[in-house]
Order: sequence, then structure tokens, then C-alpha cells
Amino acid sequence: MDKELEEIIMKQLVSETLSENEKVCFEEWYKNPSHQEYFRKLLKIRSGVMAYSVKDKVNRERAWNKVRPLRKISRARQVLKYAAILLLPLCVGFLLLTWEQEKVQTVYVEPIVKPGGKLAVLTLSTGKQVELVGNVSAMSEQGAEISNSTDKELVYKQIGDMAPVEEVYNTITIPRGGEYKLILADGTTVWLNSDSYIRFPVAFSGDKRQVELRGEAYFEVAKNVAKPFIVKISDYDIRVTGTQFNVRSYPGERVATTLVEGSVQLERGKEVQKMFPGQQALLVDSQLVMKEVDVTDVIGWREGTFSFKEVRLEEIINELARWYDFDVYYQNAEVKNYHFTAWFRRNASIEEVIEVLEKTKKIKMKLDGKTLIVQKKSIQ
Repeated sequence: MDKELEEIIMKQLVSETLSENEKVCFEEWYKNPSHQEYFRKLLKIRSGVMAYSVKDKVNRERAWNKVRPLRKISRARQVLKYAAILLLPLCVGFLLLTWEQEKVQTVYVEPIVKPGGKLAVLTLSTGKQVELVGNVSAMSEQGAEISNSTDKELVYKQIGDMAPVEEVYNTITIPRGGEYKLILADGTTVWLNSDSYIRFPVAFSGDKRQVELRGEAYFEVAKNVAKPFIVKISDYDIRVTGTQFNVRSYPGERVATTLVEGSVQLERGKEVQKMFPGQQALLVDSQLVMKEVDVTDVIGWREGTFSFKEVRLEEIINELARWYDFDVYYQNAEVKNYHFTAWFRRNASIEEVIEVLEKTKKIKMKLDGKTLIVQKKSIQ
């Protein structure tokens, strides 16, 4: 590649001011779709390594000194002097560093705190555990075939028309920073959020379909009037025949059931409470309280978003901590009760989330490794 063009691209990468001629040169190069994709990759690598450097408190000069001893560093890598980043060179093959007589491995350092993804652990009836990462070989349990597709969902299909005499149970555990989709043997679809757990039969028998949940899940229940579907949580049972609803039952938080479509009834001993679409049932001081809600806010996580309207900061941070898998420390306890309205994509970087919340001028946040430090914003 032409050295002059190489220098222009490097300057653009680290946000240095370009002359008018340099701007024209860069824009002409950037018209090529393959060049656009390559430049985006460079920016991604730059962001990742910069985030890593900030976390370890490595200043730019020290970062440059670490790579200085490497022999035959090309002119393209001079950008490290003032950017303290690692990037793929602008040449055919996209090689990062080359040595004569040495075998080198290039490593991309990812940010320590990052958005969650498709993560889950399946526990079979035998006790065997299977990590659901990528495609997993097809399995079978008594009465069902189990497979996971390229869409990152686990699918159970009942074998034959006869239901098993005795139900055999599997469990799925979603870690912090994970989510997964499950399709049960009756066709019911379950979206599981971070830090959740579900226990379910591999194939349903008897006169009901029953599962146990801890955490948060969205259910789209396959209709079967003859066999009601029951979700058991720690405080009550949710009984349906075919409907869509969200259940949230995390330790230390209020239990909430939100009905999107159809109807459900909540059962606590002899107490029975019917719900209608748009309603949310909250357990407050051991009493079920009904209220109208905007269901799009409640189920936004299933669509890849976070949506908060006048929500306490502590509740927002708890939600984010499950997805990004970080710990939190409040320097000022009073900020927990500050209320915020905010919206994020679940694939946003933690830095973007912090930037949005700090724009309120009420709080200041700082990441120290995997701990988010939150404090009251000082009045200037």
C-alpha cells in the first residue's frame, strides 16, 4: 500500500485532523465496501485495546515501550507511539506483526466488562452437564430428542405419540451475562434472561404441563385447554392454557408477572387472582397488587433493549450488572434512590451506558476492573 495513504488512514483512525487533500484521498479509498469493513475492524480493535489499557492504568508511553523491543516493526506501527493501540496493518493478509525466523501469535484483547450473549448450561436427568455454546450434538432423553440449532435455541421434540409413563426432568441454568431460548416438547417457547434457572420435563405426561422458574423468563405457551401450563415460582403458581407473559422472580426483588396476551390466573394457596393483557401483578408485603403497565418496557430485554421509565438507579444497575456481569460499589448510598429514564441496546458497550447515565449530571461512574463505582456528582 502507498505509504502516504497508509499514513492518512492511520491519522483518521486516531482522530487526527486531516488536510483537505488528505480528506479527499481517504474518502476515495473509503468508497470501496471492503475498505469500509476493514476500517470498522480496525476501530473495533482500537476500542478493545484502549479499554484494556485504561483498566490496567497503562499510559501511552508505557504501552509503546512494551512493543518497542519487537524487531522489524514496520512504519505502519508507528501509530502506537501516540495511540497506544494494536491494529492490523494496512496490507494484504491483514497481518499484525511479522518476524523473520520467529513464530508469532496475534492476540486481540477484549474489554473485561462487555455485553452478554447466548450462554447456558443444560443438566440432563443423569446429572451430565452440557455447555450450550455453538452447535451441540443431538441428544436424547426418555421420550424426547434434544438439539440446538444455529439460531442458538434448544429444541425438545417428543418421540412418538405416546407420552412417557413417568416424567424425566432437565434443567437449564443461565449465568450472569447470558440468555437463551428454549422450545419445550409441547411447542411452548421460553426466552430465559440472565442469572435464571428453569426445571422442566423432557416430555409432558399427566393432565398438566408444569415447570419451575427462578429469575426471569418470557413464555409463549402452546395452547392446550385439556392440559393447563403451570409455572411454579417461589411465591405462587401461574396457570394458563395458551398465552404470552413475562415472569420475574429474582431473590431480593419484588416478584412480578406481566401479561401480554391471553389470560392467566395466579394461585397462592386458596387465593386466586385473574389477570388481563396489559396488567402486571406485584407481590408487595405478601399481597398481590395489580397495576397497568406498558408491556413493551417490561419485555424489551427479549427484543434486545433495556427500557427504564422513572426507575430507581439501584434497580437499573442490578439489571445491567446481570447482563454485563460486573459488581457494583456505591460511594454514596443516597444515589440508589435517584430515578432515571433511559433506553439502551443490549449490545451497547458498558462505556456507552455509563456515558448516557452520567449525562444526567446527577452521578459519576468509574470502572475498576469488573467493579462499577458509583458516586454522587459533585456540584461545581
